[in-house]
Amino acid sequence: MKTVTRLIYLPALVLLVIMMIACAAPPVKDDGSTTTKVVPSWPAPPAAPRIQWVREICQPEQICRRQGFWQRFKEILAGRSRTGMVKPYGLYVDSRKRLFIIDPGSGVIHFLDQVNGSYRVIPGPKSSTVFQSPIDMTGDGQGQFFITDSKAGLVYRYRLEDDKLQQFTGSPLMRPTGIAWHPKNSLLYVAETGRHQVVVFDLQGIERLRFGRHGDGPGQFNCPTAVCVDHRGQVLVVDALNARVQVFTPEGQFVSSFGKPGDTSGTFAKPKGIAVDSEGNIYVCDALFDAVQIFSASGRLLLAFGESGSEPGQFWMPAGIAIDAEDVIYVADSYNQRVQVFRYFAGEAPK
Repeated sequence: MKTVTRLIYLPALVLLVIMMIACAAPPVKDDGSTTTKVVPSWPAPPAAPRIQWVREICQPEQICRRQGFWQRFKEILAGRSRTGMVKPYGLYVDSRKRLFIIDPGSGVIHFLDQVNGSYRVIPGPKSSTVFQSPIDMTGDGQGQFFITDSKAGLVYRYRLEDDKLQQFTGSPLMRPTGIAWHPKNSLLYVAETGRHQVVVFDLQGIERLRFGRHGDGPGQFNCPTAVCVDHRGQVLVVDALNARVQVFTPEGQFVSSFGKPGDTSGTFAKPKGIAVDSEGNIYVCDALFDAVQIFSASGRLLLAFGESGSEPGQFWMPAGIAIDAEDVIYVADSYNQRVQVFRYFAGEAPK
């Protein structure tokens, strides 16, 4: 960044030449030969890849606007500022590949339309609502989105078409975090971390059900933090401080659980986000392992990907995760201030 800042003061023609050379020249090794880009994949070669790194998103408005060289050049000359991510946490991607990045570090949600290349920040400049600590988000498939704010103790409703954000729940909850929409019963499941429960609301914001209480037995929670719904309609809850995932019926009846505290594969140290792919495999981010672990629907460990670091495929406190209909995986790499994108190759499950 210091180099770019100094170059801004050079004559435009000189700057143009320098930038064009920089963009055209291939990376080279110390011996002068060109480098070969290795795309991270899991499991390691020679095994066939099941997970492969695709790209990273650090400056969402820059990536998704798909600007050409001249547009980027004009913005640099104009000194136009860019809004980066401070601490991305929750993620949501809808059926139209529109990606929402919940950023409690900056108190906003970055909205990226990956099809038409548009970008905006939620809440917009005309909104009277300001998030205190947004955590997670879900959508009902009909243009309505629901956002948890743990510090405010509220769930908000947002409509993309008119950029309207309003309070959805009435009485404050105690640290609402994870949220998931259930397409079969049209209900919202919210992890109320401070009360060690899951609260269920209808589309009018009326509470319909609560399940769970503080404890470590079946159906009990110690700080639940993330929720998702699998293809069978079961509700999966990350029971963070009990280091496990619990599975429930839509009515809140306990079905099963998997995971335990530990520092080896198949156990959890600090489980965060959860998502399910097209084959029903369950993905759980672990912020202390700096990895994502993949389990079968029955809770058997299949594969893990990621390690500590800041290179492609490495993490520093991964938090939220979302998977779209084409098995593209988005992981909020919180302390690296980016979202990393991967792809799952569906087929026979990894052995």
